[in-house]
Amino acid sequence: MNTRDLAYFHDLVELKSYTEVANKFSVSQPTITVAIKRLENEFGAQLVKRDYLHNRLLVTRAGVLLFQRTQQILQSLELAYSEVQNADSSVIRFGLPPIIGTMWFPLVAKELLDKGLLTHVQSIEAGSDQLLEKLRQGKVDVALLGSIRPLQEKKLDTFLLSVHSFKAVVSRKHPLVQKKHISFVELKGEKFVTFTNNFVHPQALASYSKYAGFRPQIVFSTPTLSLIKELVNAELGVSLLVDDAVKEQDNLCCLTLDDPLPEKFNMSLVVRKDFLPDKTQQEFISVLFKLKSLLGTSD
Repeated sequence: MNTRDLAYFHDLVELKSYTEVANKFSVSQPTITVAIKRLENEFGAQLVKRDYLHNRLLVTRAGVLLFQRTQQILQSLELAYSEVQNADSSVIRFGLPPIIGTMWFPLVAKELLDKGLLTHVQSIEAGSDQLLEKLRQGKVDVALLGSIRPLQEKKLDTFLLSVHSFKAVVSRKHPLVQKKHISFVELKGEKFVTFTNNFVHPQALASYSKYAGFRPQIVFSTPTLSLIKELVNAELGVSLLVDDAVKEQDNLCCLTLDDPLPEKFNMSLVVRKDFLPDKTQQEFISVLFKLKSLLGTSD
C-alpha cells in the first residue's frame, strides 16, 4: 500500500475537493482520483462518492472508518521519520510550562548545565494542557507538567514529583490579610486575575468557585506569572496560585484555603512510553527525577 495514497485520502475527506488536494500536493487531479481507486480496490469497499445533484463529495461509512485509522497511521509515520532522523543526535524534546520553569526547574538546571545536558535540549514552552497533547502526538519526548489531579495516561509514563496546595493571593492592602485561613466563599464579589485556559490554575479556580457557589469575575487572563503578581499587587484583583510562586519581594499575601477540595497542583515528570532514550537522554531524565527529593510533597 502506498502511504502517499493514504495522505491524499485523509486530506480529501477533510477538504472535500479533489482540486484542493491536488493543489496542496502539487499533483494533477487524476493522480488523486487514481489513488482513491487504488485504496478502494485494496480494501474492497467504496470510500467516497459524488453527489452530483448537490455538487458535493460524500464519505461512506467505510471511508469514515478508514479516515479514523489513517489519522493514526500518518501520525505514527511522522513520528517514525522524526525519531529515525534524530536517532544519533541525542536531542531531547522537552516540554516545560512557564510556571514550573520559573519556580522549580532552576533547582536542577545547574546540574544539567554542569553535565553538558542542556545543550541537547530542544525546549518547548507552553501550558501543561498543550504540552500533554504534544506528548500524545509524539511531538514532545519528556515534560514536566502540572495537573489538578495525578496524571494517568495509557501512552505515557507519569511520575508524580510533588504536590502543592493552591492559595488565595491578595495584595498586602487587602482587608483579608489579617486572616491566615479563609473559605473560598469569602472571595465572592472579588475580581480575579488568572492564567489563560491552557494552564492548570483556571481549572482549580473553576472547582473552588463551584464549591463556593459563585461564578468568579475574571477581569484579566495572561500566561505570564509576573504580570499576575503585579496586577494583584496593584489591587486590580486577587488570584489563585501555589504559595511557591510568591516571594517575599512580591509584597503579596498568601491565604490558606480551608475548603475540603481534592484539587492540588500536582507536578509530574511525563515520558512517552514509546520513547527509547539513549544514554544522554536517560541521564537528563534521571536528573529531573531529583526534583522529587528536592521538593517532596508539601500541603
